[in-house]
Amino acid sequence: MHGRYALAEAYRLAGVDRNSAFLAPAYHCVTMLDPALALEGEVHLYPLRADLAPDPVALDKVLGTVRKPVKALLATHYFGIAQDFTTLRQWCAERDIVLIEDCSHVLFTEQFQASGTGSHGRFVVSSPYKFFACDDGGLLHSADARLLDGLATESAPLSDELRGLKRVLEGSRSPTLTTSDIASIDRQLVSLSAKPVVPGKDAITERSVPSSCYSAALTARASLRSSRFVVAHSPLNDNILRRRANYDRWVESLASVPNCHALFPVLPRDCAPYMFPLHIDHPDPHFYWLKHLGVPIWRWDEMADSGCPIAREYRLHLLHLPCHQALTEDQMTWMTTAVARTLQHVAGAVP
Repeated sequence: MHGRYALAEAYRLAGVDRNSAFLAPAYHCVTMLDPALALEGEVHLYPLRADLAPDPVALDKVLGTVRKPVKALLATHYFGIAQDFTTLRQWCAERDIVLIEDCSHVLFTEQFQASGTGSHGRFVVSSPYKFFACDDGGLLHSADARLLDGLATESAPLSDELRGLKRVLEGSRSPTLTTSDIASIDRQLVSLSAKPVVPGKDAITERSVPSSCYSAALTARASLRSSRFVVAHSPLNDNILRRRANYDRWVESLASVPNCHALFPVLPRDCAPYMFPLHIDHPDPHFYWLKHLGVPIWRWDEMADSGCPIAREYRLHLLHLPCHQALTEDQMTWMTTAVARTLQHVAGAVP
């Protein structure tokens, strides 16, 4: 199971269906909306502030435009940074809306819950596999266990268990990097900048069904046994320390680099970061060059359209950079060097 299928159960238990509406943050991954679309719920997006916190005033405005009864609201702790949803919880309670707390980006398991998370929502959903060396893992939690009575999952077939083990083994074979790889970055940038940037196709399409990332057949599928074993037996403290060190390495390496800034330059004391979010000023050509250099970066450039200026800005400008615990010193050095030099590079420049 992945977090998206835990979300599907949370939405269903909250009453999301074809006769109701659902509120989701304007900045999102499509898999956050897929389960609501699978239930035929009417999705409405609410604006966020620059720090990705919900805006209560904007929420009231959005709610005033919805004609169907709103059954649930999804609120997300982005990138491992816990948000304070105390006011939001009260806002939902006063309107009889079920608050679903999205902990997919925070370390939230049966053995460990990140400080400040998991205590606001009637339902809490997390994706432990994002923090461990396993192939899957989604968790649905409620402080009132009775709300989950009757939920049942089915075990994955042996073939899926074996494929999961195979993918874990393949993923553990990380590429070896050397000083020559770092030395070649400038040469590659000169070559890339001498060629025209091929723009991506930016288009709006209408759809009322889930994306190809969602499979209704997997809604009740339990996590792989190997994934549950890894999550239960991984060294949490060591993993957290390594993630924090890699996150701080990003902050320090890019602090004086132009054309960018860290969205959260200071980690809360007890935070286990999921990714390092970096805002870049010029997606074209810098994002294009970084992808061609092979830097493992992500961004949520496929999302539902909304009037939220922050979501529109972050869609192309906010990069998600890895800080997971398995990264080696050489890998971190190569990535931070590649990003720093790319963001400083000007088309046609020769170092």
